[in-house]
Amino acid sequence: MKKKSFIILAIAAIVAVGMASCTGSKKEGTGEGSAKVKYYRHILFSETSFDNIQGSYEISAEEAKTINNYKFTFNEMNRPVSIEFGRGSVLLGNSATDASKIVIEYTDSTETRTYFDKDTLPQVIEGEVFKSVFSLDAHGMRTGLKFYGKEGAQIENRNKIASYTWTKLPDGLIKENRYNLAGTEVIMNEFCPFYELRFSYNEKGHVTRMANYQADTLYNCTAENCGDIGVSYFLFKMNDFGDLLEFTVHNTTGRFSNLYWGWAKFVNTVDSVGNVVETAYWDQDEEYLSGKKIPVYQFKYDVHGSRTEIAFLDGNRNLMNHPERGVAVMEFVYNELGHPTDTVKYDSKRVKL
Repeated sequence: MKKKSFIILAIAAIVAVGMASCTGSKKEGTGEGSAKVKYYRHILFSETSFDNIQGSYEISAEEAKTINNYKFTFNEMNRPVSIEFGRGSVLLGNSATDASKIVIEYTDSTETRTYFDKDTLPQVIEGEVFKSVFSLDAHGMRTGLKFYGKEGAQIENRNKIASYTWTKLPDGLIKENRYNLAGTEVIMNEFCPFYELRFSYNEKGHVTRMANYQADTLYNCTAENCGDIGVSYFLFKMNDFGDLLEFTVHNTTGRFSNLYWGWAKFVNTVDSVGNVVETAYWDQDEEYLSGKKIPVYQFKYDVHGSRTEIAFLDGNRNLMNHPERGVAVMEFVYNELGHPTDTVKYDSKRVKL
């Protein structure tokens, strides 16, 4: 299973990837009196299922009673065996991992993940994926991934991918290829029609670059959804904690290049506990998005960490109605357990719709 990447989230056209802070510091939580349980406010940014699922902004077990968090339980080898999104003893929906709970099992050569919803019932993700099985090499590195449905047969996910392979190259890059059930190499998804990808990481293990390759050469995607000047690679600016601060898209010459959604760059502003409070978008000419696009989103949160408001703004930070929906502000209401109960919409004059 792939952690929610920004490319996938951008399809929803509302929620920006963040989970970052320039000024916040990590807290050394102790879990439930055991080093094998830890709680985190957020999940680190990733663009590939090759990456570990990792938490950021650790909190204590006491804080986890009132703050939305990801509870990691580790085995004696310090591998996660379950990841739960919730508050106190209650599981919540809207997890960045696509499931309220993930159970992980290991053998010498495999890592298997199964998924559960907020009611602890089995759940499918990424289409009809019931189980994800990773292949591991002798060092524990992931070398492959296959998806399985409820009936136990191998299936394709919503992007028509049945399996992944990963190879660590001599230059340290991770090479990723994807295949359908027929064994034919396939693209990442219809909006990002990239075949072979290579990932770069910094000394902390945080992803910093995702690049298209073909025949061992940096490749410029010129398919319909790759913009008018082609798309070759993505750069990710991270802070020391691995939080995503800036995402840029380039062609082989290094120029900014628009993705399918019309943007070539976004920048996240975060608060002291890692919540994204603003995301601003620019096009390949380094101008704010215009026309039917929203250039700036601002977000508010409650004391539990739940997002309570999304506001649409122009480049001058004035409220603007969404060009297609006529909405400028959306407020989210939750019950005492943290489950969403209502969405209230307003126009740019804060008149309730």
